[in-house]
Amino acid sequence: MIKVLIADDENIIRRTIRLIGNWEENNMEIIGEAKNGLEAVELIRDKSPDLILLDMKMPGYSGEEVLNIIEENNIGSSVIVISGYDDFQFAKVALKYGAVDYILKPIDRNELNRALEQVRKKYSDRLEEKGIVRQKDTTEQIKDRIDREYAENLSLSSLAKEYYMNKDVLSRTFKKKYGVGLTSYINHIRLEQAKAYLLAGYSSTQAAELVGYHDVNYFSRIFKKAYGISPSKYASES
Repeated sequence: MIKVLIADDENIIRRTIRLIGNWEENNMEIIGEAKNGLEAVELIRDKSPDLILLDMKMPGYSGEEVLNIIEENNIGSSVIVISGYDDFQFAKVALKYGAVDYILKPIDRNELNRALEQVRKKYSDRLEEKGIVRQKDTTEQIKDRIDREYAENLSLSSLAKEYYMNKDVLSRTFKKKYGVGLTSYINHIRLEQAKAYLLAGYSSTQAAELVGYHDVNYFSRIFKKAYGISPSKYASES
């Protein structure tokens, strides 16, 4: 959720903002209200809001002073500036500090919600950029590839080359992440699938070919090593 702080010295304005904002629709929650600049700064420091709706003329600290504190402390909150005055100087201040929007009182519902939607889109983009919508790392990509394409000509060497990794580094990182060596994992996936083919009535030669082993003798050896029984015996006894 995008955390929102409302800072305005007029109670009716704070209440109006609460009532007319499309908070849930924009994945936002109001985490506090401040009736002066001092309270605003304290809440900003305590609650780290993602968005601040900030009145320019408040007792304690003015809106401009709060904006300056936000900038000096690299707080990173987005700000929608609110003002009861159609004053070009206030608009310049808002622009200077990178405010998302500048909204005049009385606050128009549509104007406010357009600004909230703009903030929501900004935060969605930021999450993607930071990888909070996480891209799979190379090791995960390789594991997924093995799970899908186990019957292809896959090996530690070929995968390391394809993904521009050192073979030894790939081997270590895969084992650290999954608790099994990459070559052992390829064999495990192939052999488990081969068991299904054997139970379905395929011969050892057919099962071996279907899961990526082109030497049936090698297939039989590693099958027996893994399960303590030959492929043909496994099929007949299951």
